[in-house]
Amino acid sequence: MKYLLILVFTNIQIFCQGQISKDSIYYGLLNQDQMELKFTLTDLDIIRRADEILSDESKWSKSDDRICEDDISSEKFSLFCALYKASVDIAGSYEHRRAAMQIVRFVIEKYGNERVLEHRLMDWNNHQDTKFSEVKQVLATSVEIVEKELVAKK
Repeated sequence: MKYLLILVFTNIQIFCQGQISKDSIYYGLLNQDQMELKFTLTDLDIIRRADEILSDESKWSKSDDRICEDDISSEKFSLFCALYKASVDIAGSYEHRRAAMQIVRFVIEKYGNERVLEHRLMDWNNHQDTKFSEVKQVLATSVEIVEKELVAKK
């Protein structure tokens, strides 16, 4: 019975996190085989806005602490805080497991999972090997994935 409960709770967690399905055109690229992310135009706009916020390297903070008030006041953003601010700007609030946030996390796994210990966005952003050009590439790849998934749904 104990193992059955563990199995049930594990599957509930997988279901709630929502990931790209095997039918996705990016399934092979990202190697995610759990639940399907459901993208909206808002998700696309959030990622594009985060890319605008990180318009050049002088706007990027390599010292993420997952507290964004200081990033917002200094206008120097970690990847997480750029996505946080973009979420608030576009959607009116921040949702931690929103599809826009999840796809960026999955793309980060492609670009350097060995840089992640606990928090994908923070650890990857802060890692000594992460370059600003990679941050921009993660955002560009995320935009491309969301655009293609939205077109595929039509």
